Amino acid sequence: MQFEGGYRYPSNRILLLLSVISFGTTAVVWYLKCLPVPQATALLLGLEGTALLASSYSPVGLVPPQGNLWSRLNWFFKLQKGTAILFDPRMFYGGLFFLSISHIVSAWTS
Repeated sequence: MQFEGGYRYPSNRILLLLSVISFGTTAVVWYLKCLPVPQATALLLGLEGTALLASSYSPVGLVPPQGNLWSRLNWFFKLQKGTAILFDPRMFYGGLFFLSISHIVSAWTS
């Protein structure tokens, strides 16, 4: 069965990559727009919450196709039917928490 083994999406590595992109994006916007610290914090929390939500669900059991880099990347974004999904509640609820705090900080600074 597919859910018993095989390939697992690298959700932790994807989360790490998205977190680095979140910090980089926040730093660039903070530098270019001269944002106050609370607004930059709200932006960072919103981006990090989105990254956590995106990484909380990961399919298991599929094996990527052998071939060039383009076919492997295309496989990641193609709809995979009949796959089991691994759910990480810590990432999911952490993402919701970060998004909620982001909205509160944003409303507080307005």
